[in-house]
Amino acid sequence: MTILRFKSSDELKKLASETLCRKKFQVPYQKKTTSKKLFWFVKDSGIYLMNGWGNQNAKENIVVYAKGYNPESDDCWDRCRDAVGGDDFGEGLTMSKDQLTRLVNGGDMIMRVNENTLEWEA
Repeated sequence: MTILRFKSSDELKKLASETLCRKKFQVPYQKKTTSKKLFWFVKDSGIYLMNGWGNQNAKENIVVYAKGYNPESDDCWDRCRDAVGGDDFGEGLTMSKDQLTRLVNGGDMIMRVNENTLEWEA
């Protein structure tokens, strides 16, 4: 099992705050939306959380890397593959209002990942 930590930061607080305010979220890999508040959990050139409200302008997306998995500051290619597998993916993580509020107030997010389960707490 891999444990991923997303430490409190201005970006994580902004991601949670904006998610609380938004009403419509893009379902990953589908052409539909949901009213369930969600983050996208992504693995490609790093492991990160990002906004799920379907920004078309990538420069406006909010991205928060897991500790040790930011490709700009960490040599993480092999560790990313070992942590969550070799394929790139995006998963929608439904977040409760309580979880989002804790993140806005400076809480961390912890994820536990293995090949069969994905758990998160905030």
